[in-house]
Amino acid sequence: MDYKLNPSEWRVLQTLWGHAPQTLMQLVSNLQRSTDWSASTIKTLVSRMTDKGVLRFEGERPRLYYPGIQKEDAAFSETQQLLSRAFGGNFGLLMSNFIDNAKLSKGDLEELYDMLRQAEDSL
Repeated sequence: MDYKLNPSEWRVLQTLWGHAPQTLMQLVSNLQRSTDWSASTIKTLVSRMTDKGVLRFEGERPRLYYPGIQKEDAAFSETQQLLSRAFGGNFGLLMSNFIDNAKLSKGDLEELYDMLRQAEDSL
């Protein structure tokens, strides 16, 4: 699924992936520690995210909020969007750009080799 999360939505989800469930007041308090967002901004964001289906809640007064999507699914969706938007869907170009511009250690390269070997073995 294509979630198209903006940076603010990522911040809310990161907070909940680490510590769910949270009441709205807990979520406001936790987000205000790391942002300059007002309580009304956070409440509006939570409402929109709930409508969008990326947050869910249980109960009434106080509602307990949970992520509506798994972190891995959101990351995959974001990766697919980047691949499509920045590299025209060309995975080789993405990897070439990453390898050329990232500061990879020998351990990072070994990990990449291992992943490629495992992918090849599963074909």
